Amino acid sequence: MLLNSENLILSQIKTNIPMKNLFALLGLFMTVNVGVAQTDLNYYLPKDVNYDINIPTPKQVLGYEVGDWMVSHDQLIKYMETIAESSDRAILVEYARSYENRPLVHLIFSSPENLARLDEIKAEHQKLSDPSPSSDGSGEINTENMPLVVLLGYTIHGNEASGANSSLLTAYHLAAGRSTAMKELLENTVIIVDPALNPDGMNRFANWANTHKSYADLTDPNSQIFNEVYPGGRTNHYWFDMNRDYLLLTNPESRGYVAKLQEWKPNIVTDHHEMGSNSTFFFQPGVPSRNNPLTPHKNYELIKKIATYHAKNLDQIGSLYFSEELFDDYYFGKGSSYPDINSGIGILFEQASVRGFMRKTNNGILTFPFAIRNQFTVTLSTLEAGLNLRKPLLDYQKEFYTSALNEARKDPIAGWVFGDSKDLGKTYEFLNILNIHAIEVKQLTDNYRINGKTFEKGNSYFITATQKNYRLIKSMFEKSNSFEDKTFYDVSTWNFFYSFNMPNAEIKRSKKMVLPKTEELASIDKKEGEILGSEKAVAYAFRWDDYYAPKLLAAIQAKGLRTKVAKNEFSYTADELNEEFGFGTILIPTNNQPLVKNDLAKCMSRLAKETGIDIYGLSTSLTPSGIDIGSSSFAVLEKPKVLMFVDGRASSRDAGEVWHLFDQRYNMPITLVEQDKAGRVDLAKYTTIVLPGGSFDALGKAGIEKLQQWLKNGGNLITYKSAAHWAAKNLKLDIQFKDDVKLEIEGIPRYANRRADANVQQISGAIFEVTFDPSHPLAYGLNGNTLPVFKSGTSVAKLPENKYNAPFRYTSSPLKSGYSSIENVERIKNAPFIITNRVGRGNVISILDNTNFRGFWYGSNKVFANAIFFGQIL
Repeated sequence: MLLNSENLILSQIKTNIPMKNLFALLGLFMTVNVGVAQTDLNYYLPKDVNYDINIPTPKQVLGYEVGDWMVSHDQLIKYMETIAESSDRAILVEYARSYENRPLVHLIFSSPENLARLDEIKAEHQKLSDPSPSSDGSGEINTENMPLVVLLGYTIHGNEASGANSSLLTAYHLAAGRSTAMKELLENTVIIVDPALNPDGMNRFANWANTHKSYADLTDPNSQIFNEVYPGGRTNHYWFDMNRDYLLLTNPESRGYVAKLQEWKPNIVTDHHEMGSNSTFFFQPGVPSRNNPLTPHKNYELIKKIATYHAKNLDQIGSLYFSEELFDDYYFGKGSSYPDINSGIGILFEQASVRGFMRKTNNGILTFPFAIRNQFTVTLSTLEAGLNLRKPLLDYQKEFYTSALNEARKDPIAGWVFGDSKDLGKTYEFLNILNIHAIEVKQLTDNYRINGKTFEKGNSYFITATQKNYRLIKSMFEKSNSFEDKTFYDVSTWNFFYSFNMPNAEIKRSKKMVLPKTEELASIDKKEGEILGSEKAVAYAFRWDDYYAPKLLAAIQAKGLRTKVAKNEFSYTADELNEEFGFGTILIPTNNQPLVKNDLAKCMSRLAKETGIDIYGLSTSLTPSGIDIGSSSFAVLEKPKVLMFVDGRASSRDAGEVWHLFDQRYNMPITLVEQDKAGRVDLAKYTTIVLPGGSFDALGKAGIEKLQQWLKNGGNLITYKSAAHWAAKNLKLDIQFKDDVKLEIEGIPRYANRRADANVQQISGAIFEVTFDPSHPLAYGLNGNTLPVFKSGTSVAKLPENKYNAPFRYTSSPLKSGYSSIENVERIKNAPFIITNRVGRGNVISILDNTNFRGFWYGSNKVFANAIFFGQIL
């Protein structure tokens, strides 16, 4: 008999059958013609566990067996919701939304008794993490009966799908499994399942793989299913690698996740990934010499113990694996390393990737169900290890913070004072990030002077080293210059003060040490800008210093208002104002505008409030010094209309950072065009074209000729990072590059060390210093004449013959933090960071290294913005 879902639901309403039983019944009738299923649940689940038939299986809800299709994000959330509705062991919590408005959720498992007191369990873990003594002894926590907290994190890289698909099995197993061991596990553990850490990328890949699925056994690696189109499913909406964002917190997914991690203080955090298809399976520990020295050695010892459980379980199913190779835990911004600096044990898993459903590899035919089973198997081994090592892990958490406080008291740095009174927008973002990381910050109540710098009360802050998150703070603010191992899986440094170009000072411990006078920072509030000066203005002006000044200019230009920029300095003393205005000050005349003066005043007031930037009403064109308001040194600005070529071999990472900067930070549209579509686009509509890093051969001969003609007609072209190499060759630009350092080894080199030898001359990511001419339009809004920048890769340009064409150059002592060989530092000294070229009536601005690194390098974002807004006036 056929029974459709609608009739089943009507029957349930009439007979009051419990909904969870309805799902079990419904599953009997749900069939999809997808060919012969490769597997069923028996392939995945342990044999010594019985399963409650009242808990719906994945197939009963989704209509197919795990592994037959790539689960889409909406289906995944549907199953997690079903489990939460069907089981008294689980509750579902949404903690963030992705850029594409997909929910990020935690499905939390424990015994019903523990779920009823989750807030109490959280509070106990917070107390366990508090090393400060209490007068009544209430701070002492007994770990004998305290539940362990385990966070299982799947598929931060969207096209590494075996993790998210295995989370279906994890949820079913924890909800439906019936055994003595399961009862003990739930009574002693809170298990948080994060089924998809990158919903947007995961869904993009699921759609791709399912669209190109073959019903016949297709294993050929050349097949379209194994070769995703640009930008692929690895990244999120703006093409960020989300597994690099847990320190930087650029994206809402990471901000929500880290806030929950700080709330829960999990003892074990898993991070399920995939690697090359010809590999096997990896679990941590990674390369021992590449652990971050701030991570206690006890962490490594516990990971080693947990690893024995993975080995045992994988051996039982006959899966090959390796450990202590290739991967490391140096950079704390990854899913497996951020827990390490927060008292937990982060564990990276890497499964050979199918990138489809069945694939030929060096190790034979690799199937998607096999990859899923490996991920589920190490999930079970993690939970088993956590249960058996519960007390040592909890004791380690307590010891972590106690030892951190002891180390902090011995640190020669007592704390850091910082603040930028000229850039409150940037300071606001800085404080927000520190707050999510649960770092204690206090506000100055008096001005504080140190090392010739004055930090103003109200806009300056103090971070003491003597707090429980000392190790995390140390990693964020230290300057790294000494390295045992010269190989880095990711970057070698990430100093936050440098990334924000934030004025700061270390306060050294001494007998004469005087700490700033401070008070608690009650809240982090964004300043509201206002109109200052005359209500009868002949013009409005605002400085270019604030981080969000480009957002304000973009909003003004979007209204069709005429704008100008000051190419020189001036002062203003009328209208009860006594102000100095620098290079880059934006001017909005009140006459000959599309808005009448009253409406213009209201518009300026609203935009000032929204952006937090003060706008000055000027009643006279006469200034006491510098240029007058009517001077021709105020250059007319055309509203930028920006096109960026993507696809082909253009770097999606670089393109995504640019897109995100203008779309999210400045609320300004950028048109993304695939290279091979250039012939269909009227380039004359655009004032600026951006070539992100990479190659643009896909433009084709006609597209390149079209680009050249647009440039000669007055276009503003920005070539970013490695795109400068392509442009120098194809657009005949005056840019030449230095040769790389040659690898010189005396005697017969050891073949087994060849990769490590080559890595000595690599720059995986380090911080360098550039100097610049403050009067140059590309430097508008930057204070001082030096700027920290992030550099990866060894490409270094030569100084052009016309020195005016290199307004930004590396200093003579450029390395500020991170690893670079002595030979490469010598190559970088005094080399150009930016080169400009005039082509016909147009300009080419070649930004040779990174100004937008991972959406986090707030300090140099302004340079790229200047290239967009002011490139036309060079």
